[in-house]
Amino acid sequence: MKWIIALTMCACLLGAGVAPAQAEVKIGIVNIQDVLEKSEPGQSVMAEFQGKADEVKKELEKRKNELEKLRGEMEKQSLVLSQDAKQDKELEFKRKVRDYQDYVQVTQRNLQVENDKLSKPIMETLGEVLKDFGKKNKFTMIVDVKTPGVVYTDEANDVTKQVILELNKAWREHKKK
Repeated sequence: MKWIIALTMCACLLGAGVAPAQAEVKIGIVNIQDVLEKSEPGQSVMAEFQGKADEVKKELEKRKNELEKLRGEMEKQSLVLSQDAKQDKELEFKRKVRDYQDYVQVTQRNLQVENDKLSKPIMETLGEVLKDFGKKNKFTMIVDVKTPGVVYTDEANDVTKQVILELNKAWREHKKK
């Protein structure tokens, strides 16, 4: 009876030491910001967006200059205007400043919407490229280097350059369609 218990315990201990084989974990690191800045579609979108942003900047500068000119005129006229006329000019100036500030906020929101609209097709294509690249190269996962919690990565795991090449190729094929 003791032998049976001892053999059973040995068999259990030996069996516990054998673990099932686990698949190899392969993690790739990509810098999405670099991909967007250095890829053909990213550069194209940045150039288009920069053109629109420059137009908005010119308009904002023009309106700001008009406000400064108006302020200068108010200061020059302040000595010759009556108190009521001064108050009217100040109210008009304050209204124009508020209008300018509102315009700045609206244009910032519009630029953000435009940036999102221009970036959406690239981000969709990039998602597909990353998925295909990961499957083709047998990655368990591909993580953006800027992801919170990523403290250290070995540069040997960086696939950013390969992803840029794949994105450029996919983008050219997408444009042909």
